[in-house]
Amino acid sequence: MKNNSAIGNRQSSIAHGFTLIEVMLVVVIVLIAAGIAVPKLKGTFKSTQMTDATRSTVRIARYARSLSILKQETCTLLFETNRLLLVCGTNSAKPEASRKLPDDVQVSSFENLAEDKISAGDRSVQFYSAGMNDGFKVTLSTDEDHRATIVCNPISGKVTVVEEGR
Repeated sequence: MKNNSAIGNRQSSIAHGFTLIEVMLVVVIVLIAAGIAVPKLKGTFKSTQMTDATRSTVRIARYARSLSILKQETCTLLFETNRLLLVCGTNSAKPEASRKLPDDVQVSSFENLAEDKISAGDRSVQFYSAGMNDGFKVTLSTDEDHRATIVCNPISGKVTVVEEGR
């Protein structure tokens, strides 16, 4: 009986824990996994910003059409480099709506589809009380080559995203 109790005492005196090698191995595995995951997450964040900017542009264009019909007056949608402004009537001092694009997203190209608009610096679209508009084609992009092209039909006012991608 003494032998059994001596073995039990010897096992209870052994320290339980991890060796330095085991801890180092776990740290190396975690660092490798983080090195693979972080760049992929960064690209996902940029993609999310582009999706947010695209949806904001589509929504403000639809809102501009609805508001011009509701108020029975011409509304103007202005495309600045990193902001969208909606002005109705002659009161340009107080915009009806303003949407800031995410920091990395900007308007890279703009085309007004109305035939009488020839000013190259003018990035505006008129929405009329009958539900029609000048029509536009705008491309949003990031510095990392994410882009989306949004087109608004001048007759129906339908806003669609033509292309998205890298």
